[in-house]
Amino acid sequence: MFNIPENKLPEGLKDESRLNVLFAPLRNKGVNAKDWEDKIASWKSIIKIYCESNNVYSFTLSSLNLVFIRHGRTPPCLGEVISDMIQNHEVEVTEVFLKKTSHTWSGWLTDVVIKRPLAWSYNTMKKTIFPPKNSQYVHLEVVKSRSEELLQSIPDNFKNKVLSLKELLKVIKKESGNLENTKLLLHYLENKQHISVKVLPNHNLHNELDTFLVKIGQTQAASPITDADVAVHTLEQNAKMISKHVENLEDEIDTCIEDAKGHLRKKHKQLAKSCLVKKHQLEKQLEKKASALHNVQNCLEQLKGTHSNTHVWEAYKNALDAFNTTYRETGLDEDAIDDTMVKLDEALDTNEDIQSALARSPMNDEDTTALEKELEDLLKADINDQDQPPNDDSGMSDDLDKRFGTLKINLPEVPESSPDVSVQEAI
Repeated sequence: MFNIPENKLPEGLKDESRLNVLFAPLRNKGVNAKDWEDKIASWKSIIKIYCESNNVYSFTLSSLNLVFIRHGRTPPCLGEVISDMIQNHEVEVTEVFLKKTSHTWSGWLTDVVIKRPLAWSYNTMKKTIFPPKNSQYVHLEVVKSRSEELLQSIPDNFKNKVLSLKELLKVIKKESGNLENTKLLLHYLENKQHISVKVLPNHNLHNELDTFLVKIGQTQAASPITDADVAVHTLEQNAKMISKHVENLEDEIDTCIEDAKGHLRKKHKQLAKSCLVKKHQLEKQLEKKASALHNVQNCLEQLKGTHSNTHVWEAYKNALDAFNTTYRETGLDEDAIDDTMVKLDEALDTNEDIQSALARSPMNDEDTTALEKELEDLLKADINDQDQPPNDDSGMSDDLDKRFGTLKINLPEVPESSPDVSVQEAI
């Protein structure tokens, strides 16, 4: 129903009695404010679901009347619904939406304080009272959600890089038939500074798919597309085009060789020569194209190297600024360091003197000398006592020696031969 999938249909569209109420004329708000608000809210929800389900980001009153038809009748209240959506900033006239937001403070202040209130007041009053059937409105909430989805669908390797609109459509897998819807999403992302956009003027490319350039930011606001970015993009496109020509020429040369062989097998020498002549002409073209491709690739690498050199130079400048800021904030310089080192030496000398003073004994030197003399005398006396023999009874010891000397024991002499006695007699 109404090009809305069954699983997304709101409950109000599944009830026949509720459908009759939705397609009935809208009563005066002063008579029944709650019924008026419920009916307006229901239609706003239905329009949003329809836009999300069909990837419709903008619509007119006439286009909605062609979608929401029941029994040959259109809802008579859609004009009031759109007027209420305008007042609540849920939709915006396409011309107003496509105005580029200024990102400078002065431009923003002028736009917000002066231009936008006047334009909004005039357009709101005019379109609220008489919403034109052919005016196109952008559904802001749907555009916001689809823009965020588009941004998340872009791989990281395509971010911070200039792409043509044709290349972008291939990346996000959208058809060129939805070009206007895609440009609405890109315009929203540009106003939010998620992408940068540039259109190449007076260019030899065929249509806006090639001249409309987009640069997607990576982790922060996208930087503007510079002339260097355009130069890199142009060289890359030329390199792709020349590479394609080189491939085609090589294929044509192979075809000429095969044709010449075929003619020789059929003994058509003139035709074989004609193929070889064409082959030589193609080889000359191929040589020129290969040389041009080499030059383009060389220029491209040199230009990318310039980008790298610029980043290195900026890094050096940032490091220098950091050094200068640190020295300025801390007061760090050569004189300050020399002064600090002198004071440090003095402090160390003072500390050494304090340690020496703490190590001194509180007693007088004379008292210490006397004590050391007394200790030395005590040690000598102890040594002399150890050298003297023990104090024993020497008289008793001499008497015992004499008695042992006079003691005599008469023992028989040892026989010279063993006795002649058998073992049994001895037993």
